[in-house]
Amino acid sequence: MVAILLQALRKEKSRDAARSRRGKENFEFYELAKLLPLPAAITSQLDKASIIRLTISYLKMRDFANQGDPPWNLRMEGPPPNTSVKGMKIAYCLVWIVAACSNI
Repeated sequence: MVAILLQALRKEKSRDAARSRRGKENFEFYELAKLLPLPAAITSQLDKASIIRLTISYLKMRDFANQGDPPWNLRMEGPPPNTSVKGMKIAYCLVWIVAACSNI
């Protein structure tokens, strides 16, 4: 009888700990979502996987915008005529965001 009560108490304690951990994780996920450059109407509806996917896409986009072309584009002689590198980066970043958002 005592063993059954102890087991029930351990299960309850474990359940409470898991619930608390999930609550903390959810809080951090939604704090991360609020940092994304997206409207609150979108970020408030994201699930955890989408938050991670969009965060990774955003960080890659930011790195690309700060670092320049990826190594596979270094063989090009330069940008196509009548285009600026910055303009191309911005266009690429916008395409990246749209693609990431369409996968939500």
